[in-house]
Amino acid sequence: MNGTIYDIINILPLSLLSVMIFGKYAGLPEDSAFGYALCLIFSVWITVLKNIKPKARFRSVGIVAVFIAGLSLAAGEERRQLFIGEHYWAVWIICFCAGALIVGILMNKSIWIKRTVAAGLLAYCIAGTVLNFQISKTAFSLICFALLVCTAEEIQWRWEKSGCPDIREHITKISPFLLAVCMAVYLIPAPDKPYGWQFAKDIYFGTVSQFNRLYGLFAHTSDDYANIGFSDDGGFASKLGDNDEEVLYITAAGGDVGELRLVGCIGGDFSGREWVFDTESGGGSPYCSRMTDTIETTCAARKYAGLYRSDLVREVDLRCETRFYNTRYIFSPAKIRLGAAAERNDSISERGGSVISDRRLNYKDSYKVSCYVLNYSNPRLKEFLCGAQPVTEEEWRRAAAAEGAAGREGCTFEEYREYRRGIYESCCRPCGVSAEVGAILDRIKEGSMDRYETAKRLESFLSGMEYTTDCGALPDNVSDGAGFLDYFLLNSRRGYCMHFATAFVLMANEMGIPCRYVQGYAAKRSPDGMVIVRESDAHAWAEVYFDNAGWAAFDPTPGYSVPAGWAVRDREEPAPKMSIPDFDYTPDIGQYETGGVPEMPEDEPSGISPLIFVIPLLAVAGFLIVFSFFSRSVQKKRYRQMSRREKFLYLTRQILCFFGYLGFAMSEGETLSEFSDRIKGSEDPDITSKTGFIALCETALYSGREITVKDVTAAENTAAALRELVKKSSLKARLTVVIRYHTISLSNRRQ
Repeated sequence: MNGTIYDIINILPLSLLSVMIFGKYAGLPEDSAFGYALCLIFSVWITVLKNIKPKARFRSVGIVAVFIAGLSLAAGEERRQLFIGEHYWAVWIICFCAGALIVGILMNKSIWIKRTVAAGLLAYCIAGTVLNFQISKTAFSLICFALLVCTAEEIQWRWEKSGCPDIREHITKISPFLLAVCMAVYLIPAPDKPYGWQFAKDIYFGTVSQFNRLYGLFAHTSDDYANIGFSDDGGFASKLGDNDEEVLYITAAGGDVGELRLVGCIGGDFSGREWVFDTESGGGSPYCSRMTDTIETTCAARKYAGLYRSDLVREVDLRCETRFYNTRYIFSPAKIRLGAAAERNDSISERGGSVISDRRLNYKDSYKVSCYVLNYSNPRLKEFLCGAQPVTEEEWRRAAAAEGAAGREGCTFEEYREYRRGIYESCCRPCGVSAEVGAILDRIKEGSMDRYETAKRLESFLSGMEYTTDCGALPDNVSDGAGFLDYFLLNSRRGYCMHFATAFVLMANEMGIPCRYVQGYAAKRSPDGMVIVRESDAHAWAEVYFDNAGWAAFDPTPGYSVPAGWAVRDREEPAPKMSIPDFDYTPDIGQYETGGVPEMPEDEPSGISPLIFVIPLLAVAGFLIVFSFFSRSVQKKRYRQMSRREKFLYLTRQILCFFGYLGFAMSEGETLSEFSDRIKGSEDPDITSKTGFIALCETALYSGREITVKDVTAAENTAAALRELVKKSSLKARLTVVIRYHTISLSNRRQ
């Protein structure tokens, strides 16, 4: 009995916990009393089955199986399918209970498995506290009970004991006290808000932040902020790696922008094998000025679009948090509002087209920038870029004031005019291409109406080549722009973003179109405005200058394109209101022969007849009759095959059981002589007359003599007589002898 209770103590909490934690995933309705009752009943039942004798186990399982089968047949197909559809989660509960039984058996076999389960439950509670997911009070109480049982067993296991050395018996005896403690935990009111463990979270996140900061310092030792195809000296790499390490977390507010092009470096000089950027001295070509470009574009947008300026240009506010890198670059779209960015971030400045911080940015540093993005999906973008009118000094002054740049160095109207002259002087310098490359450029320019169309043709031509991250190193004979174009266009015709962007810039400049090289990141924006930038998002592209409108991005890399932008409003007339047509929902009654809609039959009453339980009960009765007949046949066969001594011992145990049914159970430690004397004190002569067999049993068992046929016959007669007395006694005793007489196990007959 103690073994069964001990198993229930270990298995039942695990069963209930598994249903509470995983029941919702199995479709268990919330607060399903029936589900938890089923879990409780099934857990106790399978635990009892584990500890009873095989014959009783088979009978118990058979009764339940036959009853369920009979009930299923009596319910009919419709009710059966309905029940299965609505209560299929009951199968999962049975699986949970069976799994808990298996875990409980393993826990009883190995103390280390029990310790592992206890550690898992404790970790679940700690995780719920730290990660702030809800654990019900009932589940927490059950976990407390299981942990207290494990703790009590550990104490009992390690201490030397003199009172109750059996661990199972000890746990069974103290289980009511452990249950009382857990009930107290359950009944104590919980606060409305859970304890936050903020100090532990601060320690954890602070430790992680410092570790990641050190990792960024050692893993990224230079300003080579991304492996986008540059070797250590800034040249082309022969093969790119695949690194999805996170670089930035960006939250974008304002502007319906689906993709962000984040600029790191702009412009620079191309030597034939590498791009060289001057971001240290503060010099560089004047045509790289980011703030001047921003003012020029916004000024042109105000003149061209007026109230519809947001159809061409939109302001976007970015909050950027650095991750695993070590750099001074401030990443943002090209048209940055540098004044607003400097107000939000201390010690940043523009150097040679790059926005640089005076200190290195490491793990979880942050900065905020405001910028403008062009709407590349606007059908009037070409008209805007190619048809922008010259900017007057007054218009420039107003636009600069709007950006907070009025009077700043590099932002005056005179400096803007110098900036435009510098663009053509720095960009449109021929590199002396070969005749073959010149023929390609002539075919691209042929028939082009304007700068925008030529740039799109060039973009289309290059995007038709092969993109690969394993393109090999540049040949040694490539030493200038012309040599690079000969190799890339006439021989290789394959590469990655740096190859395509470089070719675009060199070819556009050769055709007299001001163009500059840009490198940074091209990252997608999620619907909630969040952008996770990874090293694999590193990219290079080109920007073309349009007089009086500013720089616009073009991306010749196969598989890439410039950001699409957003939908625009209709300038001609407001969008028509949506009209919902009227529908005729009158049924077509002409399809019926009767000329009218047929009446639906009334639903039959869905009540359950009491007769539905008659069939399963009859099935159970039939099973018990068959089982009793089969058990008696097997019992008789085994009895015939026993030796005389085995028969005598078997009958002796039956006789002692019959005496117990009559009110004279043999006590522990009581001898047969003492037991016989106690029975003789009875006032019932029918019972006292049967004590003679006890003396015969004592002589036969302890004298060492051989059991004779006469001894077996005497035992059979005594057992038959006592059986008749039991049948005449109380109803309880009669039922017991009817049920147990033919099912007493023979498993101990050799003891």
